[in-house]
Amino acid sequence: MFDALKRMIGSASGGAATDEGQVLAAWAKAEGHTFKRVNAKTGAGFVAESPDGWRVEWGASQRSYIPGKELRFRCDTGVAADVQMILLSRALSQVLETDVFSRFTNAMQTQIDNTLPDEMRWLAMHPRVALNDHPALARRFVLLSNAEAVARQWLNEQVLLTLEEAAANWWTDTLVVVVTVNRGMLTLRMPGQGLQPLQLKLVGDLYRVLAMRLKAVAAGA
Repeated sequence: MFDALKRMIGSASGGAATDEGQVLAAWAKAEGHTFKRVNAKTGAGFVAESPDGWRVEWGASQRSYIPGKELRFRCDTGVAADVQMILLSRALSQVLETDVFSRFTNAMQTQIDNTLPDEMRWLAMHPRVALNDHPALARRFVLLSNAEAVARQWLNEQVLLTLEEAAANWWTDTLVVVVTVNRGMLTLRMPGQGLQPLQLKLVGDLYRVLAMRLKAVAAGA
């Protein structure tokens, strides 16, 4: 799996942590977010907090499918804790599904490996939410959920338009981006090496739309 992921992530190893911190700090200032350096057992990192109630974390990766550093956008949306969703490109889903299948068959297991991240297990557990009414998205993305009604409420016109724009301009098949909803938290994960101001702007704008809409769904709006 890691060879495939390395090809998807690319050859850039990124700069030093200070370089990433400078890029994040400049972006945070431009967007009106607060910014701070944090120290953790896994190493130093950075946090930017939005006035809208979501935050961006940069630090050691928490997922095996993202080697090195990881960039995380996180927000408590208020959605029911048992709602689970995962949105990612079809290309990435095939890579992760192959890894899940390999682990399952190699160990001759009778159940899904509980050591896997939640989102990798969901690829085998949860049904897909059909995107047939949106061909551009259906060709590029996979959405799985144990709560289809919530997923469809989330995908309102603004969210769909924003996803289509991302797919047309920067969210390529080879980009490692995973969006999940779990225990009420909306999380977007991606590699944290070689950060660029435009990248942060585009991903941040997408995440803002996803988060605000999911909060509205949770509030019954």
